[in-house]
Amino acid sequence: MTQDDGQERREPDRSPEPGADGPAAAGAAPSSWAVPGGGAPEPPPSGWAAPGAGPGHDQGHGYGQQGHTQGQGYPQEHGYGQPGYGQQGPAPGQGQGPYPGQGPGPAFAPPSGYAPPGPGGPGGYAPPGHGPHPGYGPPGYGAAPPGYGQPAAPRPGIVALRPLTLGDIFNGAFGYIRNNPKATLGMTTVIVALVSLLPAVGAGSLISDYTAWLEEPPIPAGEDDGVFPMSPFTLATQFGGSILSFVGSAVLTGLLAAVVGLAVLGRKLTAAEAWAAAKPRLGAVLGVAVLLFLLGTASVALLVGVIVGAIALAVALTIWIGVVAGILGLVAWAAANVWIYVRTSMAMPVTVLERIGPGSALARSWRLTRRGWWRVFGILLLASFLGNAVASVLSGPFSILGGVADVFIESRAVADTAYAAAVFLGSVIAGTVTTPFITGVTTLLYVDLRMRREGLDLRLQAAAQSGAHAGPEIYLPGPPAPAGPPPGYPQQAGPGGPVPGAPA
Repeated sequence: MTQDDGQERREPDRSPEPGADGPAAAGAAPSSWAVPGGGAPEPPPSGWAAPGAGPGHDQGHGYGQQGHTQGQGYPQEHGYGQPGYGQQGPAPGQGQGPYPGQGPGPAFAPPSGYAPPGPGGPGGYAPPGHGPHPGYGPPGYGAAPPGYGQPAAPRPGIVALRPLTLGDIFNGAFGYIRNNPKATLGMTTVIVALVSLLPAVGAGSLISDYTAWLEEPPIPAGEDDGVFPMSPFTLATQFGGSILSFVGSAVLTGLLAAVVGLAVLGRKLTAAEAWAAAKPRLGAVLGVAVLLFLLGTASVALLVGVIVGAIALAVALTIWIGVVAGILGLVAWAAANVWIYVRTSMAMPVTVLERIGPGSALARSWRLTRRGWWRVFGILLLASFLGNAVASVLSGPFSILGGVADVFIESRAVADTAYAAAVFLGSVIAGTVTTPFITGVTTLLYVDLRMRREGLDLRLQAAAQSGAHAGPEIYLPGPPAPAGPPPGYPQQAGPGGPVPGAPA
């Protein structure tokens, strides 16, 4: 085809008369674009055709318009008209534009039933200024590449150096026993055996007194049968055993608190090292034990006052008023005891690891548990429940064995000795297993509270990453650590700024 042939085949531009109807008006687009009611129309932009335009309109290059086969398509200039994404190009000689130097070839309207290109642009792509094709586009700003994220907290010891969960605390309480059984179970066995000996002897003496009282001949009616006979020896061993158990538990808690505190950093203390770490603090530990004992004594006195007051109200007014007052008083007394116990529960770890006096340790425990009372209460309650359940399971068979021996052994002295021995073995086994666990939970809860309140985890991370030898002094109180990423990790800079420490 020559240039003259292409010009002869072009049809002149015929604009429909105003108000004309019919196929000619519907099939052909106006030669120019104009706003209804506006002035003179302006010519259409070069290279763009009105949707649905019929033959006779010049069409320049589009943005990736697809070529239609069978000669039905939109002409394209040479060098343009790449086929759209996922679409086939035109067949040879069909739908292609003229060669350079030739006039534009004939344009054909789309076949019946096919819609012209929509406002989204030819070839399925939006024109400039519109959004990207659905499903495509650049990645979101600020998205971290794969493999990057918040660095995991280091774990040099029994727990990760970050605020702890319930599972972390319980796993750590079991973990330090498993990782260092000689220092934990060994010291616990020795101390529990020493403090359980006197209460076991008192239990045997109590059984002996009770059996002797049952074997006495019946007292005639009308005579005073006296009170329950308890020998002075039984009273002394029972009371002395309680005091000794209380003091021994305080000393053992102090020793194990030092072991747990350094196990967080991965250090395994021997029994001698634990004693050396806790020995300077034994006076303060005993002072805390005395203060807690005085609080317990005051609690018992308050309970007696509640009972006496309820009885007085029942006598002075009515019995129902006395009963209601007694129930309400007991509930208030129990709630106050639990509240005070939780607020002072961190005193032993505080006095050992922070090296402060008894009164200051109680005040420090009070402050640490100020905003986390319910959480501390729940964890301590669960730990106590588990510890008491395990202790009952372990000591129960020995108590049963002692009762059986007391019934079937003829000699009274041998039966009482067998019962005391069974109670002693049960107490030692149960205390050896449960005391380190409860002490571990309490100490790790103290560490967790300081991590949440004071940023202790950052200080522990710095000590662990430095590789320096860290002792109990790492827990000495100091200014709060600044907020931010742990030491050794790159600091996050503001938008557009560099990351200090990152490779150039």
